[in-house]
Amino acid sequence: MNSTHASRIAFNVRRAFTIVEILVVISIIGILIGILLPTLSAARGNALRAGSMANMKQTFMLIQAYGQTNRETIVPSVFDNRLAVVKGKVRGEVPPIGKQYMGTWADILWTDAGYGPVAIDPEDLTEYQYRVDNPDDLLYEKLPNYDRTPFRSKTPLKLPTNDTQIKISMDSEIAANDFGGNAIQSGVPGQFAANNFFDARGSAKRALTNHAADSFKGPYFTFGEIIRPEISVYLIDSFVGETIDPVQTTDVGPLNSTDATQNQVAFRYPGDTCLMLLLDGHVQTETSWANFFELEGASNDRNDNGTPKDTTGGGDPGRGVRFRHLDMR
Repeated sequence: MNSTHASRIAFNVRRAFTIVEILVVISIIGILIGILLPTLSAARGNALRAGSMANMKQTFMLIQAYGQTNRETIVPSVFDNRLAVVKGKVRGEVPPIGKQYMGTWADILWTDAGYGPVAIDPEDLTEYQYRVDNPDDLLYEKLPNYDRTPFRSKTPLKLPTNDTQIKISMDSEIAANDFGGNAIQSGVPGQFAANNFFDARGSAKRALTNHAADSFKGPYFTFGEIIRPEISVYLIDSFVGETIDPVQTTDVGPLNSTDATQNQVAFRYPGDTCLMLLLDGHVQTETSWANFFELEGASNDRNDNGTPKDTTGGGDPGRGVRFRHLDMR
């Protein structure tokens, strides 16, 4: 064997990797992936939260614009114009979900802001086009990449493990989806839900979706009637639709996680947090809570006649956010 051939063999031997070396490299790569994945996941989650916050803020701008042209009226969470003299048709002529003269805040803002038309199938114009109606889950099923309105989260909806416990509302028409805003569809952008303190259907219906002390108010509220807009919640991340009832019972407890329903609020962002839009226009992040008292504190803990249980107005301030009694001190 000449020296050249021998050196070539030696070179080839030196280039080979042992099994131990390969396993070490694989282990290092695995460790690096383990370190990087949570960071990348958190970064993505933060980006989605930022996008959702931007959507909420854009929605507030539309709420303000609506108020400026409607005597400072706050957009109602739910409306039913079937018995009105001027019905104020908002939903489409043949909506696939909901009824023509009934709808939610999102239908009003969609129409008021001039969104649409959107053809589901450009080749078949007999398909419903959402000319005067916020698109519900049907459109998102047809067009998975659809992302036009600011009325939803940037994060896809993930239903709780035991989704059979979720009740949409104590009101049968909302629960039956007659308003077209409560379709549940996993994988589509998660809904923002409006506080049904702003239910515009009158006392009988409001008594089902509000605290008893609030049921006789309305049907519409103006910005001037809200005592502390900086703590008054209008929108919140939701599992089940475009409205959420600010009631606390053992049957439906959307804001009370001690109830069997395990609440309707979606904590879909990093750190198990949700977003809230307040009526001064700012958006804040909140972690989960146990009950209304933890959120609203003693100063907003009311008897059914609206009088504070804490007559001094002090006590535990809670987290300083309100869903109920927004026109009371």
